[in-house]
Amino acid sequence: MSEIKAEPADQATAKAVRAKRHVLMRLFGIKPSGWLRLILLCVLVGFVVMAAEFDPASPEVNAARAVQSFLSSAVQALGWAVTHFWKPALAGAGIVMPIWVLWRMVTLPFRS
Repeated sequence: MSEIKAEPADQATAKAVRAKRHVLMRLFGIKPSGWLRLILLCVLVGFVVMAAEFDPASPEVNAARAVQSFLSSAVQALGWAVTHFWKPALAGAGIVMPIWVLWRMVTLPFRS
């Protein structure tokens, strides 16, 4: 004979609550941090689209030219980052790294 396993009451209740969620809540019910990441992703993609000067309403839409423009902008941005980015990165590291090392040392006994 097979055994029937009973679920604890709180697990059964949790499953019942999950099963009753409306489809819109399942689709759009994300945490505020999820919304923040979504907004930041939209802004990032918007910068890329604007940097490529892509206008989908224009009758002269040329996907190949848009990709070429984007790649050209990306290479120019990479060139700027290589020549200028090390200064603010080094200045920030001078502040962040000692604090980070200190924090790691203080929290070491609490980590497993």
